[in-house]
Amino acid sequence: MNRLRQLPVLRLLALALTLCVGLGASFALYWVARPDLVLVERVEFVGNSRADRATLRHLSGIANGTTMWGVDLDAAREGVLSHPWVRRAEVIRRWPDTVRVTVEERTPTAVLQYGSLYYVDELGVPFLAVDSDDLDYPIITGLDPILEQQHPDLPRLVIRDVLWMIRELEAREVADPAQVSQVAFDASRGYLVSVAHSRIAFGLEGLPKQMDRLAALRGQGLDLSAPTFVDLAPESVAIVRPLLAAQ
Repeated sequence: MNRLRQLPVLRLLALALTLCVGLGASFALYWVARPDLVLVERVEFVGNSRADRATLRHLSGIANGTTMWGVDLDAAREGVLSHPWVRRAEVIRRWPDTVRVTVEERTPTAVLQYGSLYYVDELGVPFLAVDSDDLDYPIITGLDPILEQQHPDLPRLVIRDVLWMIRELEAREVADPAQVSQVAFDASRGYLVSVAHSRIAFGLEGLPKQMDRLAALRGQGLDLSAPTFVDLAPESVAIVRPLLAAQ
C-alpha cells in the first residue's frame, strides 16, 4: 500500500524534472537563436583602486547594447591594460548577463626625476607622471636623456640597483623605506642615499659587499637618527663621521 501511495509523488517529481530540463533547453535554444537579446547588463571591475571604473569601462570598449556573445574578451583586456595604473588584467563572461574585469594595479615604490617626475613601480618601470599630491616616495635623481644616449641601458640598471638598496636597507633593519627621501646617482662616484638626517655613500661596484659592511655597522650600534655620513665606497672599510650641516 505504501508503495502505491508513493507512485503519484514519484510521478510529480518526474514531471517537475522534465519541465525543468525542458525549460533549460528552451532558454539555451533561445539564447542561441536570439543572441541579439542576450545583452551585457553589468560590467564588474575587481581589484582597481587608482584606476577609476568609468575610465576602465571606456577603455574596455564594452559599449551599452553589447551582447554577451559580442564581447571581444581579448580586445577588452588589451584596452584595460592601456591604463597606466594597470599591470595585469583578466576579462571573463559570467552568464547570464555580466562581464567581470579583474585588474592588478602597479605599486609605486619610488619617483624618478627625469626632466619631469615619474612614478616607478615595484619592477623598476617608470609608468606615469607624478600627481603633485602623492609624492611620499624616495626620489631617484642623476639620470637624464644625455646620459641615456651615451649609455642606453644605464637608467634601467640604476633604477634596479636603487630599488634593491631600498629593499635591503629594510631587510637588514638599517632603515625603513619611509625614511629614504632621495637616492642621488653620479656616474663617476656612485649613489648617495639620504636616510632621515644621515647620508650613505655607495660606490658603483660591489653593492652587496657594501651593504654587508653597513649591516655590520648597524649591528655594532650605528645610529642613523643622528646626523651621520657613512662612506662605503672604499674597497674594504667603511668611513663613519658626523654629518656637517653643509653636507
